[in-house]
Amino acid sequence: MHAVLIVLGLLLSTIVFLIVKVSLRHRRRTHNFDGQQIERHHSAEIRNIRAANTSVAVHNNFVNGGNDYRPGRR
Repeated sequence: MHAVLIVLGLLLSTIVFLIVKVSLRHRRRTHNFDGQQIERHHSAEIRNIRAANTSVAVHNNFVNGGNDYRPGRR
């Protein structure tokens, strides 16, 4: 009986370990330098968009006809 419980415990712990390992692997976004550069570029774009959507920027868009923010070219 003890042997069966030990085998089931080892099987369950192996399954949990594999699930955690796979979930951590999916959580990591970038594995190389190019991926990190792409992420930095996207986060910079997001910062620019958020800055353009502040109340001051939105008010300025109404005043000057919407020409306050133009994203840079790639």
